[in-house]
Amino acid sequence: MNVISRTAILSAEMIGLCFLMTACGSQPSQTTAKPAETTAQAPPPAQPAQDQQKQYDLKGKVVGVDKEQKTVAVAGEDIPGFMGAMTMSYPVKDDQLLAKLSPGDQITAKIIATGSEYWLENIAVDGKK
Repeated sequence: MNVISRTAILSAEMIGLCFLMTACGSQPSQTTAKPAETTAQAPPPAQPAQDQQKQYDLKGKVVGVDKEQKTVAVAGEDIPGFMGAMTMSYPVKDDQLLAKLSPGDQITAKIIATGSEYWLENIAVDGKK
């Protein structure tokens, strides 16, 4: 088989693969609506309520700060009802809070948890290295 035939076959296979990947990722086609009297209205999706947000007190020692990723790694004490003592990286949304932290700092903070998202707020440095 010559080089031109191989190239043509490989090109055709790649185009077919692209079409297949595009078809698999496309949205399902829309169907026509049923008459209003037989269509039940689904309730709107529930919005995350403020009361679904939980807060936990964190005490621990800063072991690392990543200002680019906006995270702080903390060797935290046990948090009853939430998690045992462990070292964990937490997102920090407030750049000013993150800027005042350095490894070795003893801190207290609030862990804010909403479903699958969590972050630290109200960070206070209780002792420097």
